Amino acid sequence: MKILAVANQKGGVGKSTVAVHVAYAAREAGLRVLLVDMDKQGSLSLSFPPAAGAVSGMVASALYAGAQGVSAPEQIEPGLSIIRADPGLLTIDKAENEVIRAPGQALRALAGDYDLCVIDTPPLLGVRLMASMAAADYVLTPVSVGLYELAGVGDLLRTIHVVRTQGFNPRLKHIGILPVKTNTRSSEERAGLDMLRQHYGDVILKSMLPERAAVRKAVTLRRPVWQGTKGQGHLVAGHEWRAACNEILGRMGK
Repeated sequence: MKILAVANQKGGVGKSTVAVHVAYAAREAGLRVLLVDMDKQGSLSLSFPPAAGAVSGMVASALYAGAQGVSAPEQIEPGLSIIRADPGLLTIDKAENEVIRAPGQALRALAGDYDLCVIDTPPLLGVRLMASMAAADYVLTPVSVGLYELAGVGDLLRTIHVVRTQGFNPRLKHIGILPVKTNTRSSEERAGLDMLRQHYGDVILKSMLPERAAVRKAVTLRRPVWQGTKGQGHLVAGHEWRAACNEILGRMGK
């Protein structure tokens, strides 16, 4: 099982939406997918309401007990399961650094049941973000093109460096920065994108995800934007998001 953490230390950049779409794309490619919601806001969990009669599964705070805390995740549908955010996450950032490695141990205990695990991380530096990256094989950074958001990229890259060099996870690979919610009609945003590409080069994914009403509607309807498409706007958005997800999965060798 490969583990992907979707991370940015700035909120509001669409991490949960990216995580949802990567999970759906992987599932449609035939992979067995596990979603983990480490963000106490629970946006990822809200994207997958429990089915009628669904059996509650393991919750995210239980991951911090390590392998002995493992129980079956909640199944959303065949081949797609979730470990939901829960109120217990509120106490985790007050915990000692010793628990940072525990979620990785717990998730590895589930590795035989899944091909890909996608972690939606909290938008701030703390134990839960560090633990998510300590558990992951790969980290993906969605970023919207604004002054504060661009500053957050540097913060996250420094955190990745700490995770790699301080013994938490030397194998962690940063698969790229994904520009999201872009507005290419804006000269300021075009300049911001140019600055990103000049500064980070090939770290920037070729895909770019403009701000589109079709994506907001898909989030509201709790489905990927390429499902149930109607009209040119939905078709364009569906093509953009499929291409981005395929590029992400390709960078992981999936």
